[in-house]
Amino acid sequence: MAATTIEPAPDADEQPASKAKAEPQAEPAPVAPRTFWRAVVRTGVGQVSPSRERDRVEWHLAACAEPQADGTHCTEGQHLIETIGHPDGHCLIEGTCGLCGAPERPTD
Repeated sequence: MAATTIEPAPDADEQPASKAKAEPQAEPAPVAPRTFWRAVVRTGVGQVSPSRERDRVEWHLAACAEPQADGTHCTEGQHLIETIGHPDGHCLIEGTCGLCGAPERPTD
């Protein structure tokens, strides 16, 4: 059987070591605001076909006032409309792109 040792109790005159002061916790990182999306479904000319092959979905921010209007998307959004057919959320909200923060394009 193994021998056990018992530590003597601290003397009454000795003070137990005080706990270290807790370091103040860093503030949590700011949470990015939620992004709300709107899907605009465009159907081909005429009636909606059962196969829906001609349907196209455009992605805009929910706060985009006029998804069809010219000038309501930043430079990147305009480029995306020309290349892939939708702005992929690069909509101008109060003069600033709600996705990338780009300012409104100057008018000529």
